[in-house]
Amino acid sequence: LLVHSLVFLKAEVTRLLVQYWNNQHKYINKTIIMRVQIHLRAEKLKNLAKGKWLGGKRSNPYCKVVTKSSTTNSENTTTVVGLTEVSHGNTSPHFTRSLILEHDEEEAWTHLKITIRDCRRKADGRNNSEDNNNGLSNQQRIVRRPFLGLGALNITNHHYGGDNDICSDSDPRMGEVEVEIGALLRSEGQEKQIELSEGGTLFVHITQSIQGNDMGVMDCHIRGLDVKNIESGLLGLGAVDPYFVISKNENDTQKGRTRYYDVYRSEPIHDIINPYWKPFQIDLERLCNNDKNKRLRITIYDFEERGQDRWLGEVFTSVAEMMQRVAKCGNADRESALRVEAVSEDDKVDLRA
Repeated sequence: LLVHSLVFLKAEVTRLLVQYWNNQHKYINKTIIMRVQIHLRAEKLKNLAKGKWLGGKRSNPYCKVVTKSSTTNSENTTTVVGLTEVSHGNTSPHFTRSLILEHDEEEAWTHLKITIRDCRRKADGRNNSEDNNNGLSNQQRIVRRPFLGLGALNITNHHYGGDNDICSDSDPRMGEVEVEIGALLRSEGQEKQIELSEGGTLFVHITQSIQGNDMGVMDCHIRGLDVKNIESGLLGLGAVDPYFVISKNENDTQKGRTRYYDVYRSEPIHDIINPYWKPFQIDLERLCNNDKNKRLRITIYDFEERGQDRWLGEVFTSVAEMMQRVAKCGNADRESALRVEAVSEDDKVDLRA
């Protein structure tokens, strides 16, 4: 993977430390407000797609999160926290768009309602928010080692966001749950697995949103070099349809294990072994909890129109390392590129590749 361009960090250390404290813990009427980040994923949701029996269509799930609070009149009021992206044609989505809100640590009570709906409006084209599948977790690893080149890697002090204007409260409901942030923060692994009455399972993970002093937005441009072609076909004319997923590390100290949560997914590019993906922007708070040394994983998949996408390899890195690996000799700079590992845990060769 190759990164192009430069990185700019605007801010003095002193100002960053003050801003970090102010952002992480706000004192309001002698109560402590902490920023928390919500990651959502689901498994085996019920397929509500029209024509699912005739054309093999699948639902397009997304989540809407609102906070619930009681007024002086004992009436419940709701405030929209945000929406995830729509995961098109995927009933086991890993949503990349995390949601951030402020939690009252003193009361330790923030009530959330999470609703999963099936989007019935079609977006124009596939993009970061439109993952068809999440790849094979147990897929045998491929021996060839492609590169990732990094381009247009800049960090600024702007913020990004955006509402999903193709979603509507009239979309069919696929499930709904209610959770409390305080209870989740104190739970094992800060994650809760909830069985949905409509079918399927929702996983809700909540963690402290700011864990470092590095603030801003990263502009990044990534290309792949020498991606293994596992779709040459009978005449050798075909090629893979690669895309990449960036995930961040969250440690479960109670169980001594590591989990990764998806934070960005690129568009797939068809029939190519040296893909040049679109540049993108992502807030450092969502990407790495404002810690540029936080462990990240970049995974490459081969997109499949039907069935599961195929795992092609992965590389572990950080924003700090990506800043050091910006391409210096053009968009084919293999010396600066991140080498993607494509070997199984037991070092066995995948003969299918």
